[in-house]
Amino acid sequence: MFHKLKVFFTNQKLNWLGRFAYYLLILLLLFFMYGFNDASAGSYIYNDF
Repeated sequence: MFHKLKVFFTNQKLNWLGRFAYYLLILLLLFFMYGFNDASAGSYIYNDF
């Protein structure tokens, strides 16, 4: 049983798919946290420089 789990988690395709889903989730969470605003909407960090 342990050998089957080890083979399952060391699979290259599964490893790539897991990382892809992980980074896609982070990207989507950042979009939803900061919104889909354009450059003219909201405060802009370099306005006072």
